[in-house]
Amino acid sequence: MNSMTPCPRIAEFVLIYTCTVGFIYTGEHIAQKIRERYLDAVLRQNIAFFDKLGAGEITTRITADTNLIQDGISEKVGLTLTALATFVTAFVIGFIKYWKLTLICCSTVVAIVTIMGGASRFIIRFSKKNVESYGEGGTVAEEVLSSIRNATAFGTQEKLAKQYDAHLLEAQKWGTKLQMTIGIMVGGMMSIVFLNYGLGFWMGSRFIVSGETELANIITILLAIIIGSFSLGNVTPNAQAFTSAIAAGAKIFSTIDRKSPIDPTSEDGETLEKVEGNIEFRDIRHIYPSRPEVLVMKGVNLFVPAGKTTALVGPSGSGKSTVIGLLERFYNPVGGSVLVDGVDIQNLNLKWLRQQISLVSQEPTLFGTTIYNNIKQGLIGSPFELEPDQSVRQRIENAAKMANAHDFIMGLPEKYETHVGERGFLLSGGQKQRIAIARAIVSDPKILLLDEATSALDTKSEGVVQAALDEASKGRTTIIIAHRLSTIKTADNIVVLVDGRIVEQGTHDELVE
Repeated sequence: MNSMTPCPRIAEFVLIYTCTVGFIYTGEHIAQKIRERYLDAVLRQNIAFFDKLGAGEITTRITADTNLIQDGISEKVGLTLTALATFVTAFVIGFIKYWKLTLICCSTVVAIVTIMGGASRFIIRFSKKNVESYGEGGTVAEEVLSSIRNATAFGTQEKLAKQYDAHLLEAQKWGTKLQMTIGIMVGGMMSIVFLNYGLGFWMGSRFIVSGETELANIITILLAIIIGSFSLGNVTPNAQAFTSAIAAGAKIFSTIDRKSPIDPTSEDGETLEKVEGNIEFRDIRHIYPSRPEVLVMKGVNLFVPAGKTTALVGPSGSGKSTVIGLLERFYNPVGGSVLVDGVDIQNLNLKWLRQQISLVSQEPTLFGTTIYNNIKQGLIGSPFELEPDQSVRQRIENAAKMANAHDFIMGLPEKYETHVGERGFLLSGGQKQRIAIARAIVSDPKILLLDEATSALDTKSEGVVQAALDEASKGRTTIIIAHRLSTIKTADNIVVLVDGRIVEQGTHDELVE
């Protein structure tokens, strides 16, 4: 018999170990799935969603907030279920032994539930505010770190640090309120628990004196209630984890459940068998969601013929970049329609539409990988993506030659396998721009958009890049945004925009006259 006595303890150890590991694994697995679904949901959103949400907030949601959810749904769930089961079992035993005393002791449970329910409302509210403040602080930190060179150059480190500190102080304020509320809740609950002990002993002694029950029953009931009360007390430390998880989950699932009005992953919409590249803007009116009081386009009508170059000029805020944003369907116009080859782009499959268009912006963004992989990014989703490696390499080199980038690439020690550094910091502005042009044309798009692609370059680099752009524009419908007429002399049509309206258009010579 003695050899068998350890068996129950071993079985208990195995069961507890299995339960704990199971809950921890489940929590981690669920958190991983939430991260995947959150990022997938973020990538499905329209650009207007990001106008109001900083990159730092997204980073905070996908890291810190999912960690809070994981903490709230892992082993603490098992411990809480065990504690609640013990609490209920204790009172069931009490009712079996002597229901009158147990019923009296149950009266305090109502007070405990009331305190927990009332405090939980404030805890969830304060947790949400705390999470929001940390998210805003994360946005500031993200902006500072991504533009550290500018911060250093302008000596704004101290000011930016104070901005970050302000968000942390705001988070600390809500965190203090949160901890005070939890303290009041735990203190109130434990006071009622100890009050319950006193009430139980007092009423139990009266029942013994009156002869209604025996001492053994009273002791059994009180021990059961004490054990049950302590088990309930073990739930309270987990309350903060649960409420923080609820607050974090509310933010994350609001994004996961959000249906994007412009979903780039949707399979809906038609595709055209052949794209000529004719573009038409019909009576376009538009406002940005972040500035609903400002009408940025006011009845614009514009036809861009296939295979021709159309330039947009005008002062800042005149609506030039809005034209590109509407054509790419970053936004839908509030009035009018945009057509490609006579078809409203809102009826076209969005993924397919964007595969027909390439954009070269003023400040090109390169990925922290090799030149080869940066240019290859332009093939993603195109019919050429799955070609044999040799064909892909040839296509990439041809695009680099067309962009006047091949010669300088071959002059680098590692040629196309040269790493460009974070955001392309290891390359000059002109080199980055030429790689961006190569990436834009490697998939042979029918429509090319150039958003002030040379305005940030010096005179020497501008000449080289302009030559690359002229070569890249051949045979494509090209829309160029520029501030200066001198940079778009060869455009087939120059459109002058002022305050969201077309005031004149024509060739360079016609406008100069």
